[in-house]
Amino acid sequence: MGKFCEEVKELSIEIMGAITESLGLGRDYLSSRMDENGMQVMTVNCYPPCPDPETALGLPPHSDYSCITILLQNLAGLKIFDPMAHGGSGRWVAVPEVTGVLKVHIGDHVEVLSNGLYKSIVHKVTLNEENTRISLASLHSLGMDDKMSVPCELVTDENPVRYKESSFKDFLDFLVKNDISQGDRFIDTLRIKD
Repeated sequence: MGKFCEEVKELSIEIMGAITESLGLGRDYLSSRMDENGMQVMTVNCYPPCPDPETALGLPPHSDYSCITILLQNLAGLKIFDPMAHGGSGRWVAVPEVTGVLKVHIGDHVEVLSNGLYKSIVHKVTLNEENTRISLASLHSLGMDDKMSVPCELVTDENPVRYKESSFKDFLDFLVKNDISQGDRFIDTLRIKD
């Protein structure tokens, strides 16, 4: 497990380098803030079989606070929300299971970093009637008090700052005061209203 954690952290820094490069910020824009000073939170989830999976959720709809989440799972059960489907009313889409493939979710802090060019993924976990689903999720972000903000390089008169800065500590404070099972999302508190 320790080796997996080390390797997936290295992968997260590579992926974040590609994201920051795509934004014109360079590959190393966040590397030191995510490598030795960053946070990696590992969660191991076990979802036992459920005789009536349509009446229960493994995890309610949410987006991850992190920059990115790298997920390994043994069975399908992940669904993502496509807000553009059905004429903009949206729909849930099952993520197909491909054995041994890691899935990468964009989190709230990449949405902030990109000033909305990348969107955090709203997702949920459904249960299986016959089999136990196990997942390993590795969430990667800046350090506890390190604030993610929109870089000045991405701000113009036509594209003003659209998000407040925030840290992992701010997210934990949000969790204490809000109920994510009721649809409360951290990213919604960071969007600057026009």
